[in-house]
Amino acid sequence: MKRGLAIVAALCLAGQLWAQQAMPGRHPWNNHAWSVSEATVPLLRNVVEQFNNLPDSADRIVEEARRHLGKPYHYGGKGPRAFDCAGFARFVYQQFGFTLPGGSAPQYRLGRHIADTRKLQRGDLVFWQGRSAKGGVGHTGIVTEVDTTTGVFRFIHAATSTGVIHSYSNEPYYSRRYIGATRLLGNRNKAEEPLPQRRKR
Repeated sequence: MKRGLAIVAALCLAGQLWAQQAMPGRHPWNNHAWSVSEATVPLLRNVVEQFNNLPDSADRIVEEARRHLGKPYHYGGKGPRAFDCAGFARFVYQQFGFTLPGGSAPQYRLGRHIADTRKLQRGDLVFWQGRSAKGGVGHTGIVTEVDTTTGVFRFIHAATSTGVIHSYSNEPYYSRRYIGATRLLGNRNKAEEPLPQRRKR
């Protein structure tokens, strides 16, 4: 809505400048007769740049998820003070109008499955087996960055021992338990951010 109003306002101002350009005399607010090239084109270019630079849904989801870094893990926690893994994903997506179920297994049944991790994008949900590494889906995370060459990705999640943190898919604990990913959003039209270098703990 705000983007639309900004563009309409810019076009109205551009129309006024065109009309004033055809009238003799100078503008009342200064002593300079602006030309279209001096005023209208930079104005419209600025509006277009602001439109293109607005964060998309995936960026906003990741930004919201990162606001909760460091918050504690609590089994059954739905936020915002404490979370379990599925509760964390549910809470973050809920801020943008998505209603996710409260468990990792039913969350995995939503959206479009992404088999190739090189094609993951920010905001995708990723899933692992539980701590026993046996059976079905038991853990949920949200992708924050992905290496589109190797398929290694970074994700944010509520871990049992640490609370909400970033982790990497090639960490041994997660690499041997990984199950798959789903996408609830549309495909992004912008390049993924570079995968940050993993810090030694």
